[in-house]
Amino acid sequence: MKANTTHLFFYENPYYFAIPKRTLTTEEQLLLQTLFQAPTPTFKNAGLEQWYALLFTQKEVTLAAKPDAYRIIQFQIQSGTPAKATLIEWQKALTSFFAQDAELLMLTDDYGVIIEKVAGSLLGEEELDAIATTLEGDFYMRVHFFMGLFHQQNLLLRDLFAEEQRLFRQNSNHLVQTVESNCLPMIAEQLTNSLLAQQIGLLFEKDDAWEPLIKALWEQQGNLSMTAKSLFMHRNTIQYRIDKFQELTNLSLRKTDGLLFAYLSCLLYENRH
Repeated sequence: MKANTTHLFFYENPYYFAIPKRTLTTEEQLLLQTLFQAPTPTFKNAGLEQWYALLFTQKEVTLAAKPDAYRIIQFQIQSGTPAKATLIEWQKALTSFFAQDAELLMLTDDYGVIIEKVAGSLLGEEELDAIATTLEGDFYMRVHFFMGLFHQQNLLLRDLFAEEQRLFRQNSNHLVQTVESNCLPMIAEQLTNSLLAQQIGLLFEKDDAWEPLIKALWEQQGNLSMTAKSLFMHRNTIQYRIDKFQELTNLSLRKTDGLLFAYLSCLLYENRH
């Protein structure tokens, strides 16, 4: 397998991060490689060393062809650097919730990944949330998880995982984050130069009631009755506000596309303020 040709990988506590090479000059790449030296973790077996080389370095890696798919769960301890003995016990408790063949790769004292082969029954969001709550109760260490998609172990995985890392750095307050939960804020960033999105943002400045309405509509998948219930408002009031928004913008919150654009504009406005 050839070395990664699209991203450079670096480390700055507490994150490993990836930068697309196309955004950097040769001089900038050399400077970053000098400034950010990632600490090399210890490996229990050759398999973990290979995963580290594939996901966190630009080294050439030789992989045997396998039909298996894998899921990578990132985790970040939010409660400061724990004592070494406590961290070891915490890691044992964490791995006990997963299948025996799951691999734990601890990159730093507060960041790591769990690599699972996709087979049988995998933990879902609710189970991971329960694990996070249990670990915090037992060790007083708050942890956030990011659950990745299913991927083949090949060269493309480097870039796919780099994107999942960027999604994890959206700094959500949820204990368990996923690609679907974090992708829209990243997409909203692409609207930074959109005059149309900025125009929608002007409405949020003039009337702070639009943001909670749009967010509630999105969370309730456009259901007016559930939106009214979540906002403690009458259904007719919701309908009136939706009609008023279309009157001001010609953007229909009753249509999925219109609601999506309004929601992305809302996320962009929040990021700016």
